[in-house]
Amino acid sequence: MNILISSAGRRVKLMQYFKEELHRIGGKLIAVDCDATAPAFSFADYAETVPQITHPDYIKTLLDICKKHHVHAILSLIDPELSILANHKTQFFNENIKIIVSNKEVVDLCLDKYRTFQFLKNHALPFVPTYIKKDEIVEELQNHKLAFPLISKPRYGSASLGMTVIQSLKELETLWLDNNSHVIQPFISGEEYGIDGYIDFVSSQTTNLFCKRKLKMRAGETDKSISVLDEELSKLIAKVIQHLKPIGPIDIDCFKTDKGYLVSEINPRFGGGYPHAHEMGHNFVKNIINNLLGKPNKVMASTYSEGAVMIKFDDIMVLPSIVNISQ
Repeated sequence: MNILISSAGRRVKLMQYFKEELHRIGGKLIAVDCDATAPAFSFADYAETVPQITHPDYIKTLLDICKKHHVHAILSLIDPELSILANHKTQFFNENIKIIVSNKEVVDLCLDKYRTFQFLKNHALPFVPTYIKKDEIVEELQNHKLAFPLISKPRYGSASLGMTVIQSLKELETLWLDNNSHVIQPFISGEEYGIDGYIDFVSSQTTNLFCKRKLKMRAGETDKSISVLDEELSKLIAKVIQHLKPIGPIDIDCFKTDKGYLVSEINPRFGGGYPHAHEMGHNFVKNIINNLLGKPNKVMASTYSEGAVMIKFDDIMVLPSIVNISQ
């Protein structure tokens, strides 16, 4: 069995996990990225440089690489690509290649922060209030339902890119973009939690939930975290998954406030903090391989210890040349 990871980027640890599990069954890992110097390339069995995901030839190039390396399944590590791949599931399926991605409705909803807010609100799930209309924001400020500081985010962004703190009405007026490309949210000062979940695509059951409190963030990813066992949080995430119906790995962020947990973001893919779950025994990589072999995974309920801290650290490598980076 060969698996291709697209937009592999810097996710070296995840490459190592996949490579280790695939080699157990005689499989290979293929990494692709538009950057020929992507660190993940050096940790895959084969690496190929591809056009950017928005390029008209991207899907054709990806399919050609899959045929070249006899790929059985594909998954992406970035949000904007999920919708693109979801659009082409049938095309790849006809070539006996499975794209591991939730259906397009799910990935589009999760990419759009305003639609995520509407989904949570419509299902009576706790949410971070989210606005796209300036008049509504001003009215909420006047009625003291909102207060500065506020947060401005790209509506379809990820990894905390483009996030701005707004301290006054004047700043709001200056920064406002009247094209629905940004959302406004209140500044939440509560502790932030991340949940890694796995939804089996053979049994449709949620087989894994791993909860962690984020201790330190860097570039939009969890840099340090501590494992937690919290029945209230686990039940909340189970409800989110029940209504959303994703498949495969999912990453959900929450804030803990004096009013309880608020769901802030849903990413239907491997999250940047997934290695914490993996090292604690929640092996989503093996789950994926089992599912691709037609085997359902066992449900693991809170099967990890509380208080274990994950830390990330830097490493470097020197590439002798990028001319022949594709293997």
